[in-house]
Amino acid sequence: MYKNSLFKPLHLILVLVFTIVLWSCKSNSVSSSKTRLDDINKLQMLMDRDAYYIDIEVVYPLNTLATQQVANALLLSRTGNNASRIDVSGDGHFVQIKSDSVKGNLSFFGERRLSGGHYGGTNGGIVFNGLPKDYLKGINEKKRKLEIKFTTNQEDEISENYEVKIEIFPNNKVNVNIASTFKSFINYSGTLRDDIVFQ
Repeated sequence: MYKNSLFKPLHLILVLVFTIVLWSCKSNSVSSSKTRLDDINKLQMLMDRDAYYIDIEVVYPLNTLATQQVANALLLSRTGNNASRIDVSGDGHFVQIKSDSVKGNLSFFGERRLSGGHYGGTNGGIVFNGLPKDYLKGINEKKRKLEIKFTTNQEDEISENYEVKIEIFPNNKVNVNIASTFKSFINYSGTLRDDIVFQ
């Protein structure tokens, strides 16, 4: 009799715990599905646009040992910058896509190969303005991002080509990756802006 009376409260507690766990899992699953659906809907809205303005905030150079030593010596530690991450927010760097044209003005930190191009040109940054080649745009649902890819040329040096890959996320955060003919690979991060008047 004692054993039977002890079993009932224990049984009820186990059933209650099991029910709470199942309800919690279902609630998390529903919440996760809703978030995913919201993200896909936002990406579809971004996909349907024909104009994007990306405000560049941080540069992530590809560093060799030589560039890292020089850059770390030049960058003051109190700024929070180092050779692998340089804050350029407020400096006016951007990438703009409008209809069938692309425009960009980006700072460059890294190495430039002397084997080609015009060394000592007037602009040490990555600057382009014109019609893109091989323009592709699509949603990567698995990674929840809009991907835009194109190739373009340096504005003042047409022999220097850039392969540009842009990743736009539902929260309007953006990654920009650029592979160059003569400059070392470089990454940027920034924000997709809706309040900018296009230039």
